[in-house]
Amino acid sequence: MNIFPAIDIVEGNCVRLTKGELQDKTIYKKSPIDMAKIYQDAGFKTIHVVDLDATLGNGDNKKVLQSIRKNVDINIEIAGGIRSKDAIHEKINEGFDILVIGTFAIKNIEEVLNLDESLLKKISIALDIKNNQLVSHGWQKTNNQSLESIVSKYNMKKIHSYFVTDVANDGMLSGLNMKTFEGIRNLTDKKITIGGGVKDLDDLSISKSHGFDNVVVGKAIYENKISLKSLCQFNVKN
Repeated sequence: MNIFPAIDIVEGNCVRLTKGELQDKTIYKKSPIDMAKIYQDAGFKTIHVVDLDATLGNGDNKKVLQSIRKNVDINIEIAGGIRSKDAIHEKINEGFDILVIGTFAIKNIEEVLNLDESLLKKISIALDIKNNQLVSHGWQKTNNQSLESIVSKYNMKKIHSYFVTDVANDGMLSGLNMKTFEGIRNLTDKKITIGGGVKDLDDLSISKSHGFDNVVVGKAIYENKISLKSLCQFNVKN
């Protein structure tokens, strides 16, 4: 199992939201570029970067994202506002390694399924769960499609993975709620990345025991609940 340290960006700043709510954000001093370098120097192989402004329809942080890409050599999983085929091609051409796509992938399933396999293998389908419901559009809209329906369709293609977020638990440092994630694990044998609420190394051990492939860790790092050294050691051992 792999750990993906997170960098969430609002107006060029590193932030962490609570429960996906922009008005409830904490801004951190280090820049996104500095954090990316710190993660690379610590030994992580992949980082998870979210353009929250693009996610919420408040512009974007394209220049910051491009600077991150230029300043580190490790894999970057990018998320936030990728809602068209043109946007997918743009992010691939800019050198990002994994694209997390939610709203576009849920609303336009057939369009995504018809992408070239070379693109699909770089796409992680975002399944954002809030209070047991699938949400999209920056976690603001409830989606009526079932997880089973969406996953069954994408299972037919060689996508990179699924990315499941427990939105209601995100930023709470209350521990991963495995009930949110177990359903998707039973629906697919593809890779699954999970996130939302990690508070300590025990959460990571539990995630591994449940068969998940990657875990995103954000606020627990920024609030010094888990050291980068211990996270990297966990990565090496697991």
